[in-house]
Amino acid sequence: MDKFKNKYRISSARLQNWDYGWNGAYFVTICTVKQECYFGKINDKKITLSEIGKIANKYWCIY
Repeated sequence: MDKFKNKYRISSARLQNWDYGWNGAYFVTICTVKQECYFGKINDKKITLSEIGKIANKYWCIY
């Protein structure tokens, strides 16, 4: 395993032949403190957005 600044790290999970500057759909994972569900809850495979989730959705999905 490689080291960076004398610490172990995993190899990049990025696809080597993909330019991440290209337009495309991306899956984004946001980690929160203590795995709190700030943005909403999943019930029966559907999301119910919290107030913060509604704001994030509004500004994330502007295109």
